[in-house]
Amino acid sequence: MMSIILVRVDDRLIHGQILQAWLPSIKANELLVPNDTLAADETQRAIFESAIPRSTRLVIDTVERIAEILLQSHDGRVRRMVIVEHLRDALRLKRAGVPFQRLNLGNIRSAEGTLSLSRTVFVGRECLQSLREIVRAGVNVDLQTVPFEKPVDLFDAFRPLDPSVYRDFFPAEALRP
Repeated sequence: MMSIILVRVDDRLIHGQILQAWLPSIKANELLVPNDTLAADETQRAIFESAIPRSTRLVIDTVERIAEILLQSHDGRVRRMVIVEHLRDALRLKRAGVPFQRLNLGNIRSAEGTLSLSRTVFVGRECLQSLREIVRAGVNVDLQTVPFEKPVDLFDAFRPLDPSVYRDFFPAEALRP
């Protein structure tokens, strides 16, 4: 049985919070980065590989290949953390059949036309469409920057916002009381 401990969206991919907080906190011994662009960039991969502790195996490959690895692996001793740069890649993993029940939104940078869900998570139309499908697939989505912070449920993050910004994606009844 594969052990995916955490699937996280973080557009910075591998950085200090991952190395110093997340990996030790969840006791991950394997870090998978499904990213089509990074899979083809030997220089950037080498930089990331040099930052990873020796106790952690790093796998950087295409989204499709990482999905295959996750679906074929049956070593229950492996504790995996999966980091995707974009919500659409988390959705691609889910569509490929990768079983995960929780998705952590850690950092999605601001851009024109995005909506702030927290100080580190900003979502635009494409992200909202991906989130809708991920939620419909039964995945619990939360926002959490570092492991010692309390996670905030996705719908709690939407609650203070004007419903006109999300009603096309999530019905009001989804924002449970």
